[in-house]
Amino acid sequence: MRNASFVAAILTLALSPLVGTAQTVPQDVTALQARAESGDAKAQVDLGIAYAEGDGIPADEALAVKWFRKAAENGDAAGEYALGEMYLFGRGVSADKAEAAKWIERSADHGDAHGQYNLAVMYAQGQGVSKDETAAEKWMRKAADQGLADGEFGLGSMYAHGSGVAKDEIEAAGWYRKAADQGDSAAMNNLAFLLATATDTKVRNPKEAVEVAQKAVAAEPENPTYLDTQATAYFVAGKLSEAVDSERQALKLKPESTAYKKAIEKYEAALASK
Repeated sequence: MRNASFVAAILTLALSPLVGTAQTVPQDVTALQARAESGDAKAQVDLGIAYAEGDGIPADEALAVKWFRKAAENGDAAGEYALGEMYLFGRGVSADKAEAAKWIERSADHGDAHGQYNLAVMYAQGQGVSKDETAAEKWMRKAADQGLADGEFGLGSMYAHGSGVAKDEIEAAGWYRKAADQGDSAAMNNLAFLLATATDTKVRNPKEAVEVAQKAVAAEPENPTYLDTQATAYFVAGKLSEAVDSERQALKLKPESTAYKKAIEKYEAALASK
């Protein structure tokens, strides 16, 4: 899961196992195996997923790697991405970030949006490749331009923090909004925080910040970060009682947070002096 807090280290590897690499695996595994053995790259990837997830067949990550490799070596983008992911997490093969980066980059070159996003993250963090913010921005933008919510979120984060691009709150808000419109709760959270705290008056909008923050909290009501953002939005919008209540909920979920405790003190002081 991505770290949804509005901090510089916002880009994290957000790989759900084999997301976006194939459609639902057919129930007839025998027929699927026959197509895979005949050289059908899509069937090879689907069979690899079946083995990786134990879907209709006993789970066997080594066999999953075998079939992903066959598809990858034939230049199939989904196979390249899946093989890279197996190396990244050490599933069915020894973990090797450099090898993971090699295959993920091939998938990115072949247009796989998930590969482009994760390659961007690897460049941003220097995992398996040398840290390179320019390359990270290049690949993140390619993923975002394909409409991948993770890519839109990531590019928004880059603009918000000036990572690989010049800091631009208007661009950040625009990309966060695209991801939020796809139901990405982390993007909703970051958009809400930006709308509440932006220095650019064209972006700052406390009323909308509250509305967006409420949507994020509705999506993940047990996420203390989202409740903290909602409290910030309420405070900036002048809803002091709501800010205190929201921050208290955040603290209840994360009682060790000194930041939340200080925020409550700030909001309560403002409420008392009103």
